[in-house]
Amino acid sequence: MKLDKIFSYLAPKEGKFYPLFKDASANLIIGAELLVEFMNEPSGEKREALGHKIKEAELVGDQIAKNLYKTLSSTFITPFDREDIFELIHTTDSVLDLMHGAAKQTHLYRLKEIPAEFREMADVIRRASIEINTAFNGLRDVLNLSKYKDNCHKIGELEEHADDINHRYLAKLFNEEKDAIELIKKKDILAALEKAVDRCDDVADILSSVIIKIA
Repeated sequence: MKLDKIFSYLAPKEGKFYPLFKDASANLIIGAELLVEFMNEPSGEKREALGHKIKEAELVGDQIAKNLYKTLSSTFITPFDREDIFELIHTTDSVLDLMHGAAKQTHLYRLKEIPAEFREMADVIRRASIEINTAFNGLRDVLNLSKYKDNCHKIGELEEHADDINHRYLAKLFNEEKDAIELIKKKDILAALEKAVDRCDDVADILSSVIIKIA
């Protein structure tokens, strides 16, 4: 019997991990869509309400991560390397943490107007989350993960686009913003948004590594 057939036989057919991964990526999209709505909402009061919803999504993500950690610690045979599973859990949860952090800062800093670049960054995060969700939904088919290489590549392209937005806005900010406090506030929020995109790219890198190991 070939090694891949042996692995397929030993690995759980349904598995405890797959539903949790699907829940994690579905919740990631919920958080990202709320962030897009948040950044496009002109009303401070309505943004506050949306911020609470993003916090709820972040808490759901924390609970899913805890359930995945618990499952990982109690499972002898895993679909792929434990280290990769752990990193996928941790990094996906970090994306939600950073989204919530960006929304919280935006609300607490009481920005009078949301820069267009923040809305662009939120949309990049949403698009990257959709690619992550597609790949996570395919994790059950562990022996055929190579079909999700394109999703990982698209996330990399989105990360490069986010870098362009970041550099463009920083140049604009330092050239045009005369209020030092406002500059610091906007720079902090932008950094949180950029880090969220970076973590999406980290998820793609981990998935790419898993694909190479299994191929």
